[in-house]
Amino acid sequence: MTLSILDSIALALAVVLNIFVVMVAAAKGGNMRYTKGILQSVFMACFQALFLYVGVWITSLFRMGALEYDKWLTAGVMVIMAIKLVSGIIKKQKVKEAIAITGFKSTLFLSIAASMNAFVVGMGMGFCFDPAQFVLSAVIIMVLGFIVSLIGVFIGRQNKSIPARMLVAVEALLLVEIAVKLFFELA
Repeated sequence: MTLSILDSIALALAVVLNIFVVMVAAAKGGNMRYTKGILQSVFMACFQALFLYVGVWITSLFRMGALEYDKWLTAGVMVIMAIKLVSGIIKKQKVKEAIAITGFKSTLFLSIAASMNAFVVGMGMGFCFDPAQFVLSAVIIMVLGFIVSLIGVFIGRQNKSIPARMLVAVEALLLVEIAVKLFFELA
């Protein structure tokens, strides 16, 4: 089973919306130069794709072998991630307004921390998809992640605010859309 290009784009958007919010906060106030923003965007995009792919690879080692059950597990993980995201909105968890990036270590750690959702989503996708079939999706995630990060840097440098909770809700909806599509494939 492989993801279509449109499904890969929907998955990529679901995974990279959180780095958009992070990059806006990191560039807030115009303190981040564009060269540093480009470097951070490269790190963010690469780590998003890498963590998603590693999640797919690790979980693919533990597949049950019955495609029907694997699809249910994948859809279940997508729904659980969406519920986690929506619960954060309902609990009104504080979204950082600004994040200080001072050097290479903070760039690296911020990229890793922002990629944890991608890792969990990748683990969910690993029940259904072989890592070899997921390469195109990882590349799409990397390209979209870079573009979205750069847009976040630009918006943050302009000192504009973004509706972070609304973006998290969109991220949750995209994950549910993928899960619903898997549910319908099961029927």
